[in-house]
Formats: sequence, C-alpha cells, structure tokens
Amino acid sequence: MRNDEKLVEVIELKKYFAVRRGLFGTRRQPVRAVDGISFTIRRGETFALVGESGCGKTTTGRCLLRLIEPTSGSIRFEGKDLLSLDRSEMRAMRRHMQIIFQDPYAALDPRMTIGQIIEEPLQIHRWGTKAERRERVRELLAEVGLDAEAIHRYPHEFSGGQRQRIGIARALALNPTFIVADEPVSALDVSVQAQIINLLQDLQDQHGLTYLFISHDLAVVQHLATRVGVMYLGKFVEIAPRSEIYRHPQHPYTQLLLSSVPVPDPDARRERELPRGEIPTALDPPPGCRFHTRCPYALPECREQEPPLIEIEKHHWVACHLVGHNQH
Repeated sequence: MRNDEKLVEVIELKKYFAVRRGLFGTRRQPVRAVDGISFTIRRGETFALVGESGCGKTTTGRCLLRLIEPTSGSIRFEGKDLLSLDRSEMRAMRRHMQIIFQDPYAALDPRMTIGQIIEEPLQIHRWGTKAERRERVRELLAEVGLDAEAIHRYPHEFSGGQRQRIGIARALALNPTFIVADEPVSALDVSVQAQIINLLQDLQDQHGLTYLFISHDLAVVQHLATRVGVMYLGKFVEIAPRSEIYRHPQHPYTQLLLSSVPVPDPDARRERELPRGEIPTALDPPPGCRFHTRCPYALPECREQEPPLIEIEKHHWVACHLVGHNQH
C-alpha cells in the first residue's frame, strides 16, 4: 500500500550563483542553477532527479540538506521549515538527513581509518560511549557487506565499489530517515553498479528509508525509482511515476533522454529524432520553453511563452505547449 505522507515538501526553490562578467569582472549576472521548482517526496519512496549535466539536480539535492543555501523558496522536512533553523538546529536535523556522494575516492579522508570515518558522525552528535560507537561501526560494516577487519584499514586499500559501501555505512550511522544519493554509482563499473543498487534497495526495505536519487542514467533509475522528475536548465519538464515515464513519456526532452539509453540489441532502430544544437547556458537561458532551441517539435509559442507544469493525468505533470495542443 502506498504511503502518501509527505516527508519532504519543496516550494518554488531557487538557487542563483553570482558570476562576474565583463572585461574587469564588474558586471554581475546570476547563473540560475535551480529556478523555481516545486515537488514533494513521500515517506518510503525513491524520488529520482534526472537530466543532463548542468540541469541543476545536484544543486537541488544540496539545497535540501542546506549544504548550500537556497536563494529563495521553502523546504519542509517532516513539517519543519528547514530554512528557518539556525546552525545548531540544522546540525541536529542532520541526524535525520544524510548524503551519499558521487565520487567514492574523493569522499573519504585518506588520513583516517575506515573505523574513524564511519565513527565520525557518531562522535559529532555525541552518540554513545566509545565502545558502543565501535560496536555500531562493526554493525554498519556488516550491513553493507564488508568484513569487520576493515575498521583498521585506510581508503586506498579498497576498490571503488567497496569505498562506496563505506560511504553508505557512514550515511547510515545515525539511523537517518532521508538520504540524498548524488550519482552514487556513476563512478563505478557496470557490474559493481548493480551490486550497489541492490544494496540501496535492501537497506530501504530494512530501514524504511526515503531517497532522493540523483542520476543522469535513466537505465539505473528504472530499477530504483518510485517517481521520476526530469530537469532541464533548472526547471522541471516532467514529473511522473516510474512506469508512466518509461511507457508514456510526454515531454520531447524526456523522450529524447529515453531514446539515448543503450539497448542490448545491435539490430534495434531508433525512431525518435535527436536533439539539435548545444545545451544553452543557465547564465542566459532562452525565453519561452527552455528546450525550444533543441526541440524537433517546437511550436511558435514555445519561443515566447514559458509552459506551466500541468497535471495531464493523475500524478503525471508536464510543462510543454505541444502536450497542451494535443489535449485540446
């Protein structure tokens, strides 16, 4: 039975980065990395954010945890307004919200043993005695499929997949409710990716975890997501349950992303047209629909009017003038 309780609620989230331009760097212009997006994540589900590099998905995940401060908008977690919390209150809240980073090589301090790395969040939050923390570290290592002897070793002694397991163990240390998984398998070999995806699913079942899963790989998302949000240049173009996204994609950008997923059949033919041109910059996004400069189906109004995100079917939202024309 689906749980409709909202764990995370995001309203009109914006994150602009100031960039100096001009000959002497005197003119300031914002990069609109995230430009007014709204969505919810239900307790126990995996909400996947997908899109090409630069679309704003990683910035969104970091804003949710306040690893970077949003420019404006509202972020509510279990009903609490995160943007109203001071530093100490936000630190306490991070017991319930954790992140798994993309690069398992850069995410672990090479000067610390694995035991110290996993124990660090327990120490910061003053969890248990030293003996209790060490026992908790051993439990976490076992939970992610690593031997207890790893506690005394250093990150350089492990493979990429093993390092990502260590990163997952660290994220689980404080029994969080919500985890942002930022491209957690993109740096790994394909065979190892499947192992990490299966581990994340098992941990979700065991602990009732809620994930924001960030990825550019729709083949990976297909096996993990409950719902999928497709981003382009800081905006959502489509949000829908996983089955709807993969069976009935409505936005041309979603269709083009899916058409680029490799198929293990050398004789398979692609019917969809490929996007035209380069991705515009978030420093100066095009007017109207931001995808119209690359869209093979662009209408005249696409160049002038930004399409609203509308619900075309239950739980299926699309921002596209073409879809609006087809409905009428």
